[in-house]
Amino acid sequence: MKYLLALLVLSLFMGCGTSTSSENGEEEILDPYADPPGYSGDPFAGFGPVATIRFPAQGEAVIEVEEVSAANGAWTVQVAACGSLDAALTLRDTITAQTGEQVFVDHIGSYYKVRVGSFATSSDSDGLRVQLRSGGYPDAWSVQRDVMLP
Repeated sequence: MKYLLALLVLSLFMGCGTSTSSENGEEEILDPYADPPGYSGDPFAGFGPVATIRFPAQGEAVIEVEEVSAANGAWTVQVAACGSLDAALTLRDTITAQTGEQVFVDHIGSYYKVRVGSFATSSDSDGLRVQLRSGGYPDAWSVQRDVMLP
């Protein structure tokens, strides 16, 4: 009985494959990365560009990773690299209230880097960097954000 069941399962798998027969009887090799046969639509039609992706992190908290583009600039001012998400989010809220600038929390390696503003060039970020240094963040420095999405 065991052999009969094994033979039945094996025969089912033999029917599956990576090729199919076309209408004229010729065998076609299927590309596993291509659209299904007969599909001609755009699966992303009607959707705009990605602006924010939310990744779950440590419990219920969520870090928002925003797309870096020429429109918002890749240069920012980093004020801290925190070891915990809670500390980074608290600092983010404090700096947002103090400056009114957009504050990013980038999770890179084992650190949550708190970064302020978005500028086209490093020299464009100089004014904010000086303001943050004089406002209690002496280690603030300009850095290029190169957030890679998983």
